[in-house]
Amino acid sequence: MQNVDYNIPTSIKSNDVTENHNNDIDFTSYDNFFVNLSDITNLKSLSPECTEWFPEREIEENEKNIKKRKGDQNNWKRMKNKKQRMMGKEYIGFKKEGTKFVQNDPKPARIMGPICMSTKCFSGKAMYCSKLTEKVRSEIFNNYWKMTWQEKKMYVYSMVDKKPTSRKTKALNSRRRDTKIYYLKVNDKKERVCLKTFLETLGIKEWTVRYWLGDETNIKEPEKTEVIQKISKKELAKNYLTALPKLPSHYCRQSTSKLYLEPIIQSKSQLYRLYVDYSVSGNKPVASRKVFESVLFEENIGLFQPKKDACDQCCAYKIGNLSDEQYAKHIERKNLARAEKQSDKELAQKGIIHALTADLQAVKLCPFLNASALYFKTKLAVHNFSVYNLGNNGVTCYWFDETACDLKATTYASFFVDYVTKLLENNCKDVVIFTDGCTAQNRNNVVSNALLHLAMARNVVITQKYLEKGHTQMEVDSVHSVIDRKLKNREIFLPSQYATITKEARKVPSPYEVITPDYTFFKDFGLADYRIYESIRPGRGTGDHCVIDIKALRYNPNGTIDYKLHFSDDFVPLPRRPRKITSLINSMPSIYKSRQPITKTKYDHLQELKNVIPQDCHAFYDNLPFK
Repeated sequence: MQNVDYNIPTSIKSNDVTENHNNDIDFTSYDNFFVNLSDITNLKSLSPECTEWFPEREIEENEKNIKKRKGDQNNWKRMKNKKQRMMGKEYIGFKKEGTKFVQNDPKPARIMGPICMSTKCFSGKAMYCSKLTEKVRSEIFNNYWKMTWQEKKMYVYSMVDKKPTSRKTKALNSRRRDTKIYYLKVNDKKERVCLKTFLETLGIKEWTVRYWLGDETNIKEPEKTEVIQKISKKELAKNYLTALPKLPSHYCRQSTSKLYLEPIIQSKSQLYRLYVDYSVSGNKPVASRKVFESVLFEENIGLFQPKKDACDQCCAYKIGNLSDEQYAKHIERKNLARAEKQSDKELAQKGIIHALTADLQAVKLCPFLNASALYFKTKLAVHNFSVYNLGNNGVTCYWFDETACDLKATTYASFFVDYVTKLLENNCKDVVIFTDGCTAQNRNNVVSNALLHLAMARNVVITQKYLEKGHTQMEVDSVHSVIDRKLKNREIFLPSQYATITKEARKVPSPYEVITPDYTFFKDFGLADYRIYESIRPGRGTGDHCVIDIKALRYNPNGTIDYKLHFSDDFVPLPRRPRKITSLINSMPSIYKSRQPITKTKYDHLQELKNVIPQDCHAFYDNLPFK
């Protein structure tokens, strides 16, 4: 068999997988292609040209959209020049060239001018000009140009007094309505100076003073000004996003600090259109698309995309944040994991072992339909845990909603034990399970102890193998892709409809098997009296290897666990002392005694959504348990 090159062709890059409604798409590469639904329903034999063929094809997203980080305005050329101008330093001003203003006009720094030398200022006693020293004037000048524009304006306003003119030289429409008296503060005392000394000391022009003094609206006392609180467009956009229901980031296995809008919203364009309609209907101002997306980024809110993200280490290498040596090791681990899966798949197709891939599909919502009433209401979460048999292309899907169980380790242990137990009843041989490295889901002592008990009971070797982080594409992902396409443009009123549509998603070589477990299905594999190994960590002290470093775990019929940290290594015993088998319980009790309640808020929202749901479905929502 030819070696399969799993490296993604650079020519195949896409952010969104589009669907051809005529079903004429046919690509045969493993990691990135579109699925022809007509081909899915026809079993084909393996050939050298298509060595990784199976009834579905996996759709993998290879590149993550790089977030546009918010720029630092302090480093902008325009902002630097504005600050330089405000501080009285040299800056580059704007100059009109034709019909455009271009920032290419150098402006000199502000300087203090000479004092007034008129006879009136030096011989008279009214003016303080002759007594001003250069040191005092320099201090006033420097302090003034350390202020902001508003502070400068208030300083000028406080240093100028106005009094009505003593005599009218013009009968009507005189521009001179008052006489201005100028002061400078010397030793915390206002001393009168002439206009020239005032302007030259501060380094400003007369028109600036007259403009500021004439702007009465900005000079009034604060208590006399009616302050009207207006909410900015940005705040309104933020309030809108806050009101939308969001999903915890656990569902898409991303950073725990990020929240995701429900998958009912498919794109930023759709989200912005909904925001515009909402704002217009409420007579509220509408923010621009750029402002709206900046709020979306600042609030760390993302659109729920059930696609695979690009590998963090590969992205870091592309931008130069990862060394060649580290990247080479990462690629080596990826290739070894892929080769390991391919080797076990060939053994499974020959009937030597059972080889499985398993994963949890992206969360679904119920009800799910195109109705504006759904946007601000929380909905019931529905999940699908799928297992793909690499030997015969068989698929089993466990569909359940959030009232059946919580998403924790014992939940996944129940799925593994149920599927493998049924698998070994007809053909008892060694089992290999490939999953991603999610610790809460696949790589923990609860799942390990459950599989170890099963290996002992059936006298087989069960092996868990974990693919390299960022490159966890498996055959089971293609099942989720096919189901998603079947769900497109379908209205969902009840969780059971997901199971029905899944059964119709594939016909050849066999339809998907669907199991809908209730709360009685799940066992409490996390009991202390059931655990043979208290921990599966290969190290003990600080700096030793952790659980996330494990690449494979082997559960032996004699009640021991072996592990390896690298696929090229040999299995070695886990450095933990197992407990005595005779002191442990064998039969597991159910973990739940009744259906799990939802929150009262979600229950109330679902009751309100009954207006857009057929009446024969209302009883299901009326019987939901809630706190």
